[in-house]
Amino acid sequence: MMHKVEQRCLEEGLINGGNMNVLTSAEIKPFMTFNEPFRSNSFAVIVVQKGSFVFQNNFVKNCMKAKDVYLVTPGSLCELYEMSDDFEFISMGFKKEYLKEQGVFLNGAEIVHLFSTDLVHKFSLNDEEFEDLVFSLKSLKKKINLPETTPHFKDVVRHSFISVLYEILIVYSKYRVFIPVKLNRQEELTTNFLNLLSENFKSEKQVQHYAKQLFVTSRHLSQVVKTVTGKTAGEIIDEMVINEAKVLLSSHLMNVSQVADELRFSDQSFFGKFFKKYTGISPSVYKSNSTVAVNPPF
Repeated sequence: MMHKVEQRCLEEGLINGGNMNVLTSAEIKPFMTFNEPFRSNSFAVIVVQKGSFVFQNNFVKNCMKAKDVYLVTPGSLCELYEMSDDFEFISMGFKKEYLKEQGVFLNGAEIVHLFSTDLVHKFSLNDEEFEDLVFSLKSLKKKINLPETTPHFKDVVRHSFISVLYEILIVYSKYRVFIPVKLNRQEELTTNFLNLLSENFKSEKQVQHYAKQLFVTSRHLSQVVKTVTGKTAGEIIDEMVINEAKVLLSSHLMNVSQVADELRFSDQSFFGKFFKKYTGISPSVYKSNSTVAVNPPF
């Protein structure tokens, strides 16, 4: 039987419906599926209130604890690993369309940078900042839940939303100033490899291709990537292909043959053998058992 909170979330469109929502951990937890990659479908601000949580975003593993904030961008490849029994958080999610609807692109150009893909996604708050931000998010949630017949309902929600955004922007800017971004040669090579891979992994799955593009030998590239990430270049290529396959299969928008074509496999049989080698199950079984991409938690 469907969980009551999950049923209410679906009825009110808290997860998939609408362009902006504030959700608590009690509302999102029913949609949290572990060890299954998915792509986020919105911007999200996650504030941890209690306990701890481990998840991966674009192949970077994060351990979140109380008073940590994490910023998620649309299209990020995410995977949930584990959380403590007492884990609690509050999250504000919104889609790009909502920013445009509210005219934020006119009144808050810095917000575009705040949610750019090259930002430092995680930062921690002091006690006062934490209490203020949680209070503001709860206040916005109360306003969202007012009857739509409330006088000036849309304006009240809009101003509260923009206020929360600027509050996050102020805090983020404060911590961003003190975060040095310096890469050594190994980290720079690895970063360049990952950038190339993210753009070409569907059509190019050989280490030699990326090594040639980066003007190094395949052996050197794999050694450096393993030093930085703990995985060889080949392992990361396979992991990216498998994760993308999981996302496509669980979206239920493509059949197995179409996924094989999308990932540029020579035929469905070869794709099936590749997928089963790394997951232990066939693509069709994975597809039938997965729902995470239909209801991503953010």
